[in-house]
Amino acid sequence: MLKISVVVPSYNQGQFIEETFQSIFEQAYPDIEVIVIDGGSKDNTVDIIKKYEKQISYWVSEKDKGQSDAINKGFARATGDIVTWLCSDDLFLPGTLQSVNDHFNALPDTVGVIHGGVQMFEGDKDLEIDYGYENPCTERNISGMAFSQPAAFFRKIYLDRIGGKVSETLHYGMDYDLFSRLATVCQFHPVKDLYAKYRLHDASKSVSQQDKFIIDWCRVFVNFCKNAGWDDTLTKLSSVSPLQEAIPYFQPFNFEPDPGILSSIDKEKALFYHLCYQVRSLFASGKIAASRKMLARIKKEFPGAWLQSEKLIPFITTRLFWPDFVLIAIRKIRGK
Repeated sequence: MLKISVVVPSYNQGQFIEETFQSIFEQAYPDIEVIVIDGGSKDNTVDIIKKYEKQISYWVSEKDKGQSDAINKGFARATGDIVTWLCSDDLFLPGTLQSVNDHFNALPDTVGVIHGGVQMFEGDKDLEIDYGYENPCTERNISGMAFSQPAAFFRKIYLDRIGGKVSETLHYGMDYDLFSRLATVCQFHPVKDLYAKYRLHDASKSVSQQDKFIIDWCRVFVNFCKNAGWDDTLTKLSSVSPLQEAIPYFQPFNFEPDPGILSSIDKEKALFYHLCYQVRSLFASGKIAASRKMLARIKKEFPGAWLQSEKLIPFITTRLFWPDFVLIAIRKIRGK
């Protein structure tokens, strides 16, 4: 039986955190370590933590520097074979931790990350289920967030190998950054098990600050290319992407990537996947002219078959033939 450490970062989520705790403890997993790092909540969060403190291995409520700092405080305390974090408004589904244990035990030690599916939900309403991309690969994992973080678990030995931390300079893309680094030292393994429920609500970053995620993702991809020595990829990126504010970002890797993994990556595919993330983000945020211009550039640089098979790109391509006023009207009707 593998020991699993679950870090719960929290701040003023008293309305949700008890349900999060229940989803963890009702797993009835025999070897679990729950670490709660609260940022000094002013609501009823601490009262709820105290209600469950006999089942919590460690908890603290004190001012911190944000979610990334809280996650790192939890990682520093984690002693499990397997580690993850679960935000205080998300949930595990029944049987998740046992499934994670069983999959890791059946896989070779070279597999450092497994990821399953998440059920999106809002209030009492279940929305779509997301398993990430149908054909995951290393290029996906270094180009953007290819799967949902609440459904991902990783071996601590590989977390430690890449420094044991998420980046505290990133507030929206720290999970993608972590997984892009993990992708250079171990294998990822997708499973068709539904592991978590991802809550959508007005205060969540994925709802209220969605357009800021792509900037962090650009920073992470640029940083990855710089650390990998992919100067040609960076040159091509700067000629295609309008999101130039990401270029100055640099955080050196303080570890040695596996040279076999790094040399096997198709740089053109990784760049293409990343640029498609940018197009989708520009279109979703209503930047129609920028998304149209960028998609035209991508069409000149990459095979048409890639574009036709890429998630949502054919849909966006069709919509971009419509006049801007029609697209703007549709967004207003949908309240976006």
